[in-house]
Amino acid sequence: MNILSTENNKESKSPIKVWVLVTATGLGAFLASLDGTIVNISLKTIKDDLGVSQNAIQWIILSYLLTMIAVTTIAGDLGDRFSNKLIFQIGMGIFTLASFLCFFAGSLLALILFRVLQGIGASGLIANGMALITRFTTQKKRGLAIGLNSLIIAIAISLGPILGGALTTFLRWGWIFMINVPVGIAGLFWVQYIIPPTPPLETQRRKADILGSTFLALFLFLMVFSFSIFASVFDNTPLFGSSTAIWSGVCLGISILCLIAFILWERKTDKPLVDLTMFKNRRFAIGIFSAVLVYLGLVVIIYQLPFFAQEILGLTQLQTGLLILGTPIAMATTAVISGYLSERIDAKIITTFGIGLMALSLILGAVFTTDVIANWVIVIIAVIIGIALGSFIAPNNTSVMSASPENKLGVANGLLSLSTNVGFSLGTALATAIFVYSQNYFQRRNGGDLADVANYVPAMKVLFAVFAVFMLFATIFSWFRGPDPFKKKD
Repeated sequence: MNILSTENNKESKSPIKVWVLVTATGLGAFLASLDGTIVNISLKTIKDDLGVSQNAIQWIILSYLLTMIAVTTIAGDLGDRFSNKLIFQIGMGIFTLASFLCFFAGSLLALILFRVLQGIGASGLIANGMALITRFTTQKKRGLAIGLNSLIIAIAISLGPILGGALTTFLRWGWIFMINVPVGIAGLFWVQYIIPPTPPLETQRRKADILGSTFLALFLFLMVFSFSIFASVFDNTPLFGSSTAIWSGVCLGISILCLIAFILWERKTDKPLVDLTMFKNRRFAIGIFSAVLVYLGLVVIIYQLPFFAQEILGLTQLQTGLLILGTPIAMATTAVISGYLSERIDAKIITTFGIGLMALSLILGAVFTTDVIANWVIVIIAVIIGIALGSFIAPNNTSVMSASPENKLGVANGLLSLSTNVGFSLGTALATAIFVYSQNYFQRRNGGDLADVANYVPAMKVLFAVFAVFMLFATIFSWFRGPDPFKKKD
């Protein structure tokens, strides 16, 4: 007997309208996603206030993302085994408390530790939010619900720099964290009131796959960590001095060994954390890896472009945030439309179109970026990015969740959410490494300081060009995901 079918019959009787359901899960998704980017524009202010180096300040971002990478899949598995609602609420409580503590952080170390705690809470939110949506919607309404939830996530990611700039300009930088507290408290009560209980998705609670979880967490953490410390090789303050490159290679090598160990263990154990047979489904596998590449490409706009706008164009934090406002606006419009169309048009068509637009925007950046680039050019690039993301996210998420086994919805959603953070983390590390290496190359050729226009601008062009190549590859890759079977039945 398929217990999920029985539960879905019970749960489907719950009078939860799609928009009401999404408001409940969306509060958690918004908070978790917002905090991944809200600090980006405020990094310089935080750096100056805490008296730390540029190389050290990046760990405010990476500590949050890397923690989510390590814990998100585990949180999804716990939701399947115990209760998606319960793990979601626990995550929101931890996240709210950590945000409150971040407001009072007086040192970089304290802030990083509280950001780790935030990442743990955010993992519970992200990993179980879409699983709740999937449990309480029919196939007919699921595309719209996932599209609206994805819209909330995408808007949060894009609004982060804008809110961060405004709060840091008019208030103390700690308010970029305190803003989460009232929303988190309200979210706890709203979820408790709106969402019915969610029994385990399996007939018996199984023993947690601790060893598999450990191998997966170590693989993902060390992989991203190796790229991030490698970037400091080209900096004036390498993390491990003259041995930084060696330690980067060691971490990468250990991460590969952890991946091999994880695969071997998951194939051996009776109750694996991740059912590797899920990746035999081409729609599922390509959907997951396409998401990694898309969010990797977004880093150039969300993370690197604000530095360029402030350091070369001389814009303020608030002006920079307003300059890229076209991204969330375009995303908001396109995501709802693509969520609606994903119920009628094959996902591979819409997602491939979206990634292609992403590649186009990066090509435009590589061609037109100068120290006197007009603001309207940046606005156009930001709008295209928004349309690209809005076109990709909802159809891709719908395709991945529809291709997932019914009793693995939490794990599937955890992997989908994990792909976002892997993309951001890898993108941050790669963008930093490519940009700093390019800066050093042009400085050796042109002379002057690294921050000089003659060295900074061509490095930005190289960065745009390299990531455009990644997106062109992702465009081709997405096309081979295969058709959605349920579309053929219409």
